[in-house]
Parts: sequence; structure tokens; C-alpha cells
Amino acid sequence: MNYTVSVSDYFKSPKWMMNTLLAGVCVFIPVVGQMVIKGWLITGFWGRDDERPETFPDFDFNNFGKYLERGLWPFLVTLVASLVISMAACVIIVPVTMILTVLSSHDHGSASGCAAALLFIILMIFYVVLVVGTMALVTPLTIRASITQDFGQSFNFAFIKRFIALTWTEIIIASLFLFAASLVLMAIGAIIFCIGAYFATVPTYFCWVHLQKQLYRLYLSRGGEPVPVSAKLRDDVVAA
Repeated sequence: MNYTVSVSDYFKSPKWMMNTLLAGVCVFIPVVGQMVIKGWLITGFWGRDDERPETFPDFDFNNFGKYLERGLWPFLVTLVASLVISMAACVIIVPVTMILTVLSSHDHGSASGCAAALLFIILMIFYVVLVVGTMALVTPLTIRASITQDFGQSFNFAFIKRFIALTWTEIIIASLFLFAASLVLMAIGAIIFCIGAYFATVPTYFCWVHLQKQLYRLYLSRGGEPVPVSAKLRDDVVAA
């Protein structure tokens, strides 16, 4: 894994500034904009043979529909998986939160205070485990959805299990790196453009898809089964 190039490769395109401005317009389009940006990145990372960052395809509004179609499936898969995980987590979080509220609102001495503190610690540990587990699960789902361009094929649990087993450490590190990189990009954007989110969103998405491609290669190098690339990613948009 090469974490730094997931950021630096974005700025190797001769038109990175224009791509940031054009793709950045989509940031202001609720939901759809996110899918369009990711569809453009999926095109560049999964739909072409030339993998040089200097030749990464420029963002083109003429391909808006194609980008939207390609970004739809990873978005839906991530949304469904996140909702299922959230509902399952609520089974634990809601009762514990209610107990903490009751203990906090009544003074029953040191015993109840210790119990409340213990429950709070358990809740925080559970939250951390939940976040890590969510990233570990969603990452292979998103990768498979991007490659197959199909909702049903994304939920291949044998693939998910194998992917997590082979790359779980790198998934966690990549997630932490993405978080740190997004903060840095946000700060730089705020200094240069005074609109940090506008500047940071596009290269941050690029960073994450770049890391996903690296994780997939790592998975293959450790004996994972390759996923056939959808023909939907192989058309004249790649050469744009």
C-alpha cells in the first residue's frame, strides 16, 4: 500500500484544477452529485487499461449520465449495508443509552455512578468496533459494486469474507489515512479558496477510490479471486 500517492496522483493530471472546479459543481447537487463524482472516478480507475495518473480522464459534463449510472450501484450498496448495520446497532445502543439516562438523572450513590461510567465505556468501545466493522464490511462491498456494476452481484459473502480476512489491517489504516487526508485537504482549501469543502471533496473521493484499487490489488496478491470487470465500464467514455 502506498498511501501518499492516493493523494499526490490527483495533482499529476495536467487539468487537475479544472477537474476540481467542474466535478466540484456536483458537490452542490444533493445525492446525485456524489454519485456522479464517484462514477467519474470509477471510470478512471476501473474502466481503462492505462493506469498512469497523468492520463486520468478529465471530468466531462457530456458524460454526466454515464457517471451517474456508474456511481449508482456503489452508492446503493453502501446505503443498504449502512442501514442494516445501523438498525442492528440500535438494538444495543438504544437500551444502553436509556439505562445511562436513567442512572444519570437519579443520584443513587457511587454504585450507580460506577455502573453508569462502565456502561459509557462499553458504549464507546462498541461504537469504535462498530465504525471499524462498518468500514471493513462496506469497503469490499463498494469495490465489488464498482467493478461489477450490479447490485445483486455486490453481495457475494464469500468474496466479502475473503477480502476482509486478507486485508482487514490495511482497510483500517486506509480509513484512518483517508480521515487525516480529508482534514488536511479541507484546511488547505480553506486557506487557498476560503471554501474548504468545495476544494476537498473531489480529491478526497479520488483518494478513497485510489485506496480501494490498491486494496483490491493487495487482495489479489494474497490469493484472492479476481472479480470480472463489467462491460459497462468499457466504452468510449474511457478514452475521453
